[in-house]
Amino acid sequence: MHLLYKLFPALAHKAFFYFITGQTISMLGIWMQRLAMSWLVFRLTKSAFLLGIVEFVSLAPLLLFGLMAGAWLERHDLRRALIATQVLCMLEAVLLTAFTFSGLVNYPILVVLSLGLGIISSFDMTARQSSVSLMVSDPAAVKSAVALNSMAFNISKLVGPSIAGFVIYFWGEGVCFLISSITYIPIICMLLFRVRLRERVASHERKSMFGDIVEGLRHVQSEFFLNHIFRLLAVFCTFSMCYSVLFPMFSTAILNGGSQTLGWLFGAVGAGAFVGGVVVSVRLVLRHVPAFLLRTTTITTVALVVFSFSSNLLLSLVAAFFIGYGITASNISVNTLCQTTSSDDCRSRVISLYIMLTSGLGPVGGLAFGALADFVGAPCTMLFCAAVMALAILLFLRHFRDIHHSLAQTLAHLS
Repeated sequence: MHLLYKLFPALAHKAFFYFITGQTISMLGIWMQRLAMSWLVFRLTKSAFLLGIVEFVSLAPLLLFGLMAGAWLERHDLRRALIATQVLCMLEAVLLTAFTFSGLVNYPILVVLSLGLGIISSFDMTARQSSVSLMVSDPAAVKSAVALNSMAFNISKLVGPSIAGFVIYFWGEGVCFLISSITYIPIICMLLFRVRLRERVASHERKSMFGDIVEGLRHVQSEFFLNHIFRLLAVFCTFSMCYSVLFPMFSTAILNGGSQTLGWLFGAVGAGAFVGGVVVSVRLVLRHVPAFLLRTTTITTVALVVFSFSSNLLLSLVAAFFIGYGITASNISVNTLCQTTSSDDCRSRVISLYIMLTSGLGPVGGLAFGALADFVGAPCTMLFCAAVMALAILLFLRHFRDIHHSLAQTLAHLS
């Protein structure tokens, strides 16, 4: 146990321990629900484009409400907001279960339910990310908490789709939705009875919500290193997440499989993501984040190229593993930087912008990539995404020294 606390100091904080336990269980159900939703949509429509629309409406509201959520959450109790969003997510899963078992489920209903989940997620994701640093008390624990939070997300991403593939094969999508609705109960209980957050420190008088949003954007723009890192992250998250829309086409048309193959592919992504979380938690040094980000985005780009050419399941699983590793390690490193270099009074706004980039832009790209894949095929679409990412990495490399210097100055000031 002492070794575990040494590797992951955040676990020594009871509030975070209870939170991460409940969240891991709920995220397991969420990933089962997401794969079941993707498979159900693809089974009903046989179209990557229509699947892309569902992916789009489930996360695109982050682009509309993300910054508003950050400003709103800084004015309200984070714990109560978390309880409310978890209850609403559970109701969403209950509705999916009812429609599926009753046989009334169809594509328009799935689009509407996905849109509702997207609006709830705009507030839920920002609240969860912003609250992590309020459960621990020192910088080392913050880095550990951010990494563990992402690892919980990605353990679920590893286990959930793998279980869902088998559950769908034997019992159908409805059982996945039922399990998802049950898995919200632990996190709601933990938030009600076990988790408490420290008080946030506000260093200035609040403006209007719009004024707070503008001030948050100006803060990101004024930090040279954060500005350029967010630019790279915007391109990276738009194009690297193409795999979530293209995997169903690869699993059937290229790898000659079905729902089980799709589950293995998403499971491989989850395994790589888990390893990425461990690496960040144990080895990441804040002043080296720009160099680390260059390595992980490059790994993801190469893995997408390999996956696009592969027709062998084993090679595709290896490539999927490195896709998951690169995406997760990149995102966690930037998240850790945001959590550490932002003050209490603007953290939610910075985190909301981070979530907009990491979770809101992917579905926008997915909508376009799904349509493109219907015309030119999944392999060519994925190869195109990798090429755009490579260009963004080269542009980031041009400013690398200035980015590194800017970050070093900020960290020195915080010290």
